[in-house]
Amino acid sequence: MGAKRILVVDDNRDVLRLVDEALSAAGYEVTTAPDGRSAVRDGALSLPDLVLLDIGLPDVNGFTVCTRLREKPAALVCPIIFLTAATDIDSRLQGFEQGAVDYIVKPFHIKELLARVKVHLHEDEAPRGDVPSPLTQREREVVKLLASGKTYKQVARALRVSQSTIRNHLHNVYHKLEVVDRAQAVIVSREHGWI
Repeated sequence: MGAKRILVVDDNRDVLRLVDEALSAAGYEVTTAPDGRSAVRDGALSLPDLVLLDIGLPDVNGFTVCTRLREKPAALVCPIIFLTAATDIDSRLQGFEQGAVDYIVKPFHIKELLARVKVHLHEDEAPRGDVPSPLTQREREVVKLLASGKTYKQVARALRVSQSTIRNHLHNVYHKLEVVDRAQAVIVSREHGWI
């Protein structure tokens, strides 16, 4: 099996270079794009396994790029992680609603970026623990679908429930696992072999 393909989208050339070098050194095939139009074009051409996407792009914002990557002709279903300096909850929620699976806030540590990329590409098979899951079967299904890169809307459609039901399940998951977001819920669930 070939190297996993990653599309990195950022208008900051230094960030592009840093992330490109780190991911390439880790064995990934990297494509970089400095703006939204290039990102949509490159996404359709390279069909990446994961996208690292800045929100503040010069031509269109990252939320719009995310939507366009999910639509045809690209029609990407891969995980999209936002790289952003925005730390407000509204931006994060908007990103998750658009289909992002995670946020990495700038400035970030390259080791954290690599760790999150590995988690979302399912590369390090999580050790199967003996700790029983505190989650119900439905909660595990929700976390598993979100881990695969699906949006709340797609998860709701797949499970034939409302988006508010999905949010309620996630609220319970966060409480049970003592985490604050979906990325942490996925990480903890994988570490224990629950999904």
